[in-house]
Amino acid sequence: MAETAERTRYFERYVTFIDAIAAIAITLLVLPLVELTSDHDGTTAELLREHAAQFYAFGLSFLVIFRFWWSQHRLLRFVIDGDAAVVRSLALWALTIVFLPFPTALVATASVETTTRALYIGTMAVSAGCLAVMAWGLDRKPELSEGDASSSVAATTVTTLILVVALLISVLIPATTYYPLLLLLVSTPLEKLWKRLASGAQRD
Repeated sequence: MAETAERTRYFERYVTFIDAIAAIAITLLVLPLVELTSDHDGTTAELLREHAAQFYAFGLSFLVIFRFWWSQHRLLRFVIDGDAAVVRSLALWALTIVFLPFPTALVATASVETTTRALYIGTMAVSAGCLAVMAWGLDRKPELSEGDASSSVAATTVTTLILVVALLISVLIPATTYYPLLLLLVSTPLEKLWKRLASGAQRD
């Protein structure tokens, strides 16, 4: 019992550290916007108009990082311990969150270069893939969690696959630019289909 409690405290501290990294990354997004005010002599309206791309990048980065953090939070909310796969995947996930504002800033400059698209969509795909690895690991070892990770397996895997497909389409067919990301709109129906097929396989 004491050993289990110690492992639980260890993992809680680790997740708290990872959450702190995400919190710092999302907070630092505003610093470039604050710096804009020091070199601007015009009106606020002019500031907003001249630096619209930076404000767009800020909003987009905030939403994307928050969305990935929320997925991580839902995945780990019942977890009491983590094996090597979970711990390492969580560390790599944190790295993608810290890196994500860079390709997002490139997107905000209206760049449609293949490299920019690959960095942006690819980073999100890796981030989602890390969550999928964690979900599969937790589902494989139920003793690591007090909840059921099977629903997270469906959600994270579907999101990862969609992002990988979107990445391939965007890179192989440059004219599509960022439109392949609209495939994420069908993630919920695909998750439901996944769960129905999984339920049917278990009954059989």
